[in-house]
Amino acid sequence: MNENELLEELLSRRDADQAARSAVARREREALAHVMQIDDANGLWLAKIIETAGWPGRSLVGDEGAHAAWLLAQHADRRPALQRRCLHLLGEAVAVGDASPTDLAYLTDRVLLASGEQQIYGTQMTARDGQFVACRLRAPETVDDRRASVGLGTLAAHLRNALDLYGPPSPAPMLCPQCHGEIDVWLPEPGGQSTVECPGCHSIATIRPDIPSRKTLG
Repeated sequence: MNENELLEELLSRRDADQAARSAVARREREALAHVMQIDDANGLWLAKIIETAGWPGRSLVGDEGAHAAWLLAQHADRRPALQRRCLHLLGEAVAVGDASPTDLAYLTDRVLLASGEQQIYGTQMTARDGQFVACRLRAPETVDDRRASVGLGTLAAHLRNALDLYGPPSPAPMLCPQCHGEIDVWLPEPGGQSTVECPGCHSIATIRPDIPSRKTLG
């Protein structure tokens, strides 16, 4: 695969990722299951790419392609070892100016939360009382200093922008794996999971999706 083909594939997979997450926001049936399928396929592909070509940074695929590569890693929650590997490679790329420090901040928070730790930059959000809030945040009194160091605005502005962009958070629909009835699910924190009971057949389901966190649904 040459550089142009790699860029084209990255952008195609980015677009599929965003379309799947937009379907969740529109409360389309089976949207959550489709997001997980897209994430699994993208994670498997990205793992192969970084083994053969290394991290797809700016020098290889330009700013847009590098950002798309980050997005695929950001959503590889069901492949935590891959996500940690991508974090290491992205950190190396940022150190030589080949990737965005902002992207690195988002992936750092994602990996920390998935590991049961506190996030550093407050990029990852959860829904609470009709609002978005930063979950499990380390030293919140100095978070805006850390955000500024990687090119991010204040946390308060970030949360307001999310509410303006996505509207008040609401439960997402999913189909019961047993009776196929619709269940309203409040999505868990990134790195967390939710257990829900179907009101129809009373079976129990566990989910681990993520909440949008950027203007690209990250």
